[in-house]
Amino acid sequence: MMQDAPPPPPIIDCGKHAFFLDFDGTLAEIVARPEEAQITAHMRDLIGRLVDRTDGAVAVVSGRSLADVDRLMSPLVLPVAGSHGSELRGYDGAQQTDTDRKIDPDALQRITGFARQTGLQAEQKPGSAALHYRSAPDRAQDSIALIDDLAATDDRYRAVHGKMVSELALCAHDKGTALAHFANSAPFAGRVPVMVGDDVTDEDGFRRAQALGGMGIKIGAGETIAAHRLNSIGAFSRWLEDIIR
Repeated sequence: MMQDAPPPPPIIDCGKHAFFLDFDGTLAEIVARPEEAQITAHMRDLIGRLVDRTDGAVAVVSGRSLADVDRLMSPLVLPVAGSHGSELRGYDGAQQTDTDRKIDPDALQRITGFARQTGLQAEQKPGSAALHYRSAPDRAQDSIALIDDLAATDDRYRAVHGKMVSELALCAHDKGTALAHFANSAPFAGRVPVMVGDDVTDEDGFRRAQALGGMGIKIGAGETIAAHRLNSIGAFSRWLEDIIR
């Protein structure tokens, strides 16, 4: 893990790279209520231009559901790994959803019940269930403890703790497995992977991209396995402008 990773190269050949982009904290600022997140027109334009420069080798890899990513990225329609890889839609539009693995109803009930009792926001997604506590940060430790307890009692699950959110997720999927899936298909195959994200959940993607000879780019502060760092979404957008230009 590194604290002082250097910035990414100022010039790279977009025609030889594939880009895998987190959403919250990478393409859009993090907000108190996830449904209120918005991508700026400038960032949407940059991503559209990056798609053109890479001949389509750009995917969103997010903890959000695939449908939610589509809503936020509209009118752009990109390859998407949603729900930490439980939902996949490739460049050809073919969609895969792991319907065989779901969060156990009892575990889901404990999460939603805790959310009701504490005034937090529970979110059910394919392959995971999340507790958002940005509106009540004093509930962070209780939320983390609940998710850790549920993960510890069933080896099908793992606990994923991000920025003001704790999530019970299936072990079978993560952002690294999603990136690897895309990397084996057109137009991503044969390109150098670039994973960009801001949170703990993106570390699996950084690790896989770098194992495949590419790079991870961490947005913001915090320890990371990523080889490179940019301090903010604004710095990321300026870097995109440079490499697209």
